[in-house]
Amino acid sequence: MKVAATAGRIVLILLPAALLAGCVQALKEPPPLFELAGGAPAATPEAVDDLLAEAEKLFFSRNPEAVARAAHSFWRAAAADPLRIEGLIGAARAELWISQHAAGGEARQSAAATGVHAAQWCRRLAPADPACDYWLGAALGLQARERAATGLSALPEIEAAFKKAAAAAPELEEAGPDRALAQFYLQAPGWPTGPGDPELGLEHARRAVAIRPDFPPNLSALGDALAANGQQAESEKTYRLALDRARTMSEHPDAAEWIEEIEAKLPR
Repeated sequence: MKVAATAGRIVLILLPAALLAGCVQALKEPPPLFELAGGAPAATPEAVDDLLAEAEKLFFSRNPEAVARAAHSFWRAAAADPLRIEGLIGAARAELWISQHAAGGEARQSAAATGVHAAQWCRRLAPADPACDYWLGAALGLQARERAATGLSALPEIEAAFKKAAAAAPELEEAGPDRALAQFYLQAPGWPTGPGDPELGLEHARRAVAIRPDFPPNLSALGDALAANGQQAESEKTYRLALDRARTMSEHPDAAEWIEEIEAKLPR
């Protein structure tokens, strides 16, 4: 299972072999917040805003060392004031980015698991906040890629988390819940093995584009859905539109990655 998670972007790819490799529970009791913050001296609640600002600046760079420091600052912010969830959401984003870009398998697995912990704490402290559900779905997907045995138990959790987020806040992360659901249904194994459904994937991809029509990952997901439903000409047209939009957003920290991924989908 592959999840590329950055600010406003998630791509989820489910591999059937991973999902059938056994069953280990995807969700376990998360460690205490102070432990996840590295055991550093506790910051005060008054320091949270400064920690969050520092973390966001570091994360924006998309430099691996800086993102690791950002994750640490996000965790410190989360531990400093358990009544606020911004640090937990930031920690989930940063940990998933680290897992997606780390060179070693152990580092990827560790960051993915820590991202799940961040989302679990987020949902525990703010069960009605759709961002917690959204990042839980993303984190579980990436954890399943890194620990194949969790894939089978993760499928219903991932689907439920994204559906809950889509119902409560469809505009979240640039229409992220519907974009994630589109990829989930496109790439998951179909009946009777799993919930995969290309037509349902196309439905959610269209919803994401309707909400944020100029966001390149939404258009890219729609291109994927059109291709999965046999509409090749429309798919290529949509990919080219996604590429055009990505090129106009050169200041976005993920623009170069979007461009590379979309270009790989176009015929040579």
